[in-house]
Amino acid sequence: MTMIIAYSVLGLGVLILLFIAIRNIPRLRVIDVDSIQKEKLKATKEQIIFQKLTRKSGGAFGKVVKGSETAVRFASRYGRRAVQRLYALEQYYQKLTRIAEEGHHAYDKERIRKLTDQASEFVKQEEYIPAEKIYIDIISHNPKSVEAYEGLGNLYRKNKQFEQARETLSFSLRLAPNDASVLAALGELELELGNEKKSLEHLQKAIKKRPKNPKYLDFYIEASLQSGSLKDASEGIKKLKEVNPENKKLEEFAERFTKVKEKYVAKTTEQTEQKNIVE
Repeated sequence: MTMIIAYSVLGLGVLILLFIAIRNIPRLRVIDVDSIQKEKLKATKEQIIFQKLTRKSGGAFGKVVKGSETAVRFASRYGRRAVQRLYALEQYYQKLTRIAEEGHHAYDKERIRKLTDQASEFVKQEEYIPAEKIYIDIISHNPKSVEAYEGLGNLYRKNKQFEQARETLSFSLRLAPNDASVLAALGELELELGNEKKSLEHLQKAIKKRPKNPKYLDFYIEASLQSGSLKDASEGIKKLKEVNPENKKLEEFAERFTKVKEKYVAKTTEQTEQKNIVE
């Protein structure tokens, strides 16, 4: 009986969640996607918000642990709170819709900077919901804010929502194809997902834009070593020595570079010997 009550609360929360998402999405046309030159993009913000709302069913609700005692504790402690949070989100998105309809002016650069700094602090504290609200608030006033989309993408990456992170960062890159920070963020994401070659492609472009950025060089070297690109790894290590000779990772990178090189030489030698035998 206790299990039925617990999961009934869970089911109710999910239904309310879906109801809110379906009812609000048609009104959340904040991003003027059609205005972006040379490209017609999907209504990205609507998709982001819809995915954010619907994936709640796999978030807090998905953490229900096994056993009747735990289920009851979950229902009493989190069920009501989760429903209240969904209603709070509903009110928040209604506010965003009103802002768009009333034609409020865009935020200036200083306000965007302060808001993104505030959101970054929330992310550092793993307070993802208030940080997400701030980024979406910026987007509602500045539909082409690269900073807000990048921050939102990095938030999703840190929260292990990798598909949402890739989509959001990719959209940010479409708005600013040569932005080194966005390129580096995508490189870091792909590296975390094990896509070393794709990561290296992004980081190569980021390094061309900012060749003296230690953080970018760090990821550039890492992606190079993992993908087996000796040329890129050598170039990255050389640049990092020039920029930050006291960097503690230089010795580690050098040792790993030597091992990758030895492995490459051994493989090449073996292939040459086999070719000679065949001939």
